[in-house]
Amino acid sequence: MSDIRVDHAELFRFFVAVFAAKGMRPADADTLAEMLVWANLRGVDSHGAMRVPDYLNQIKRGTFDPTAQPTMRPLMPATFILDCARAAGPVCMMQAAARAIELAQQFGVGVGLVSDTAHTGAVGRYAHWIAERGYAALVMVAGPPFMAYHGAKATTLATAPIAIGIPGPKEGDPLVLDMATSVTAAGRIRQAAAEGRPIAEGLAIDTDGKPTTDAAKAATLLPLGGPKGSGLSLLFECLTGIMAGTPIITTIAGLTGSRVPLQNAMVIVFNIANFRPLDDYRHNIEQLIAVVKDLPRREGFEELLLPGERGGREAQLRRHNGIPIAPELWRELNEIAQTLGVPPPRSRA
Repeated sequence: MSDIRVDHAELFRFFVAVFAAKGMRPADADTLAEMLVWANLRGVDSHGAMRVPDYLNQIKRGTFDPTAQPTMRPLMPATFILDCARAAGPVCMMQAAARAIELAQQFGVGVGLVSDTAHTGAVGRYAHWIAERGYAALVMVAGPPFMAYHGAKATTLATAPIAIGIPGPKEGDPLVLDMATSVTAAGRIRQAAAEGRPIAEGLAIDTDGKPTTDAAKAATLLPLGGPKGSGLSLLFECLTGIMAGTPIITTIAGLTGSRVPLQNAMVIVFNIANFRPLDDYRHNIEQLIAVVKDLPRREGFEELLLPGERGGREAQLRRHNGIPIAPELWRELNEIAQTLGVPPPRSRA
């Protein structure tokens, strides 16, 4: 059976209804639904609709509190901590992004720690949102261990994604790099397992520490670039959870605290206009893009793509053609609708 196509607006409606039924405030349900749709539109399906069953399981387990309200703690003039108490990740991240922009407007830079949040979702969403507003963004996340430290066979570190957002030319899209510190994101492994697809060599190891291409047997992801990826993940834990006083890895090891946070993050916003006129900056970015696009290509490369360009093009196609949903996930979403008593998602005619 082929994928079912669903309009992005219909998916948004359904997501809002699901999380409102679990007690989320309307504005918070909108924010969470927007992140999920953004991911699906850009082809990051591992962080879109397939996350809905997972988020509902998190609510059931108590690692995601749909009614929690983050608490802002101002620190020195340009810094803050957002205590999330396991509130929805996108709600926390968007609050942090908005506050960091306010601080950057006043002080040139805004830096926020997001502490003890539920799953943050696609971190590129927040860097993209900040860059759309004419600011540069650096977003990093640390969470539960899914990845091995370089040379170890035990699951040790988070896949710890990082996103960097840069305003594009005046009439162009932002440049957004969104990547995990593992060779691939954990969500993509779960997606492959759910669809019964094998994974490429070099992505994961099994419970015995041996390489595997069976997504269902992938127990631990491998770090990107070996020591480079594991080093980044380790230091992201230092800059997020340990900095905020809600460490994850050492708490799991029984050395600190008693309740293990799900995720922590850091959001840094730079006010480009504090350094130079924003229009001049955008013009130089436009020139830089032209240089890259004009580079001679190696054999097999039809085009040189910019960070975020592939996702932007995919979003245009999916807005027109609908978002593809795998049959098994479609069945799950309809079962969720029936259980919660909300209208099920409607496929395109």
